[in-house]
Amino acid sequence: MIALSIAAVLAVFLIYTALAGSTPALQPSNLSGHAGVVSLTGKVIGQVKGNAAESGLRFQLRDINDPNKTSPVIPIVYKGSVPDLFKTGRDINLTGKLEGASFVATDMTTKCPSKYTATTSNA
Repeated sequence: MIALSIAAVLAVFLIYTALAGSTPALQPSNLSGHAGVVSLTGKVIGQVKGNAAESGLRFQLRDINDPNKTSPVIPIVYKGSVPDLFKTGRDINLTGKLEGASFVATDMTTKCPSKYTATTSNA
């Protein structure tokens, strides 16, 4: 009986931490209205300005799959380590929060294009 009670409490705790600790994964088109820390995925567009170690790297992000370029463009401010593959046109993941009109990111990773590109064999 005691073991069953302990197992039930542990199960409730695990479910709570899994749900409460999750970070919403969003694209620029569904960022509006989200408060707090989120994971933002998008394509870097336009010119990259600034310095990530000083005042912050500044660039813009748009939805990844947006052939008509109609999704919102979100200004990004990022301070931190810049991945080697970061550049305009690259798909990236950011962690941070919306502050005013800009998304202030604290973490950045790039998506490796080779993982998403079909390879052909000339055998």
